Amino acid sequence: MSMQSEDAVRPHLVVMSYRGGERFRRCLDSISSAQDLFNRIIISVTAPAGSADEVLAREYALDSIPKAEIVSTGQELPTMEHQAFWVDYLESTGVRASEWIYWLAYDDQVFGRGVQSIVDSHGNWPLNQGTAYFGPWAMRHESAEVVLPGEWNEPLEYWTSFPIEGPTQLPVLSWVGRQLRQPTYMQMSGSVCTFGCYLEVRDGHPRKRGPMRIEMATALASSNNFVAEFDSPVSVIYGRSDSDRASYGAAARSEDRHLALWAARYCRRSPHRAQLLAREASLLAAHRRSVQRGKAEQRIEDWVVRGMVAP
Repeated sequence: MSMQSEDAVRPHLVVMSYRGGERFRRCLDSISSAQDLFNRIIISVTAPAGSADEVLAREYALDSIPKAEIVSTGQELPTMEHQAFWVDYLESTGVRASEWIYWLAYDDQVFGRGVQSIVDSHGNWPLNQGTAYFGPWAMRHESAEVVLPGEWNEPLEYWTSFPIEGPTQLPVLSWVGRQLRQPTYMQMSGSVCTFGCYLEVRDGHPRKRGPMRIEMATALASSNNFVAEFDSPVSVIYGRSDSDRASYGAAARSEDRHLALWAARYCRRSPHRAQLLAREASLLAAHRRSVQRGKAEQRIEDWVVRGMVAP
């Protein structure tokens, strides 16, 4: 690993666990081997006090992740309430809006080799204020019944939410509009955004009640001008290859009213953003009219492969 500087620009890692079991153990193993790539490590468990997940997290903090901070809600909370819980905790411990958060789901992994390939010789991540980072994502498929080991022997695809021909950075509203017209796979897990984004999602109005469209809502924080992806995946995502993408897309579209109001909020102090929003809204409306008239199909999620990761 490269030499690390105490003053390096590194995100805080936050992992949210809910009935994680052996998938949570796999996640913790990946954090253990990559912990020097992050500033603080916060493991947030939503469960009754003394749950199996909390006990497991404390074992790892004692044995292999000494910098881990374990916090527990004391009861099972819905996703957005759980997120507000750890946001409250970080705020209470002095984290500033400009500091970075690497968000990880309990059933995914940190891809340490990918992170090492993008940091500089002092351990600085390539992060620019005003930009939210989503993807690309290294992908593995597992069934609900079988937990795959944390190592793999075959190359993995990694997927992008950007045009395959580029660019890999877009204005926030262009990225959102493109997603609504032609959804691609996207994922909060492995994203890197400033803490201010999470403060806005917690405190902003209209209030976000559910996790669908959370990636776009987070990117639409007022401090962000762009969404970008890294040159390498920094997380490994576990999904089901037989998932019903059409049904998931329909559920996501149920959050479109909130998303529209959230986008209007994003534009309220910027004429340039308002112009971008009007353009994207016009393109989306034209597409939906075509669908209603039977001239176009409602597009389901597209899985766009950017490249391969060696084992």
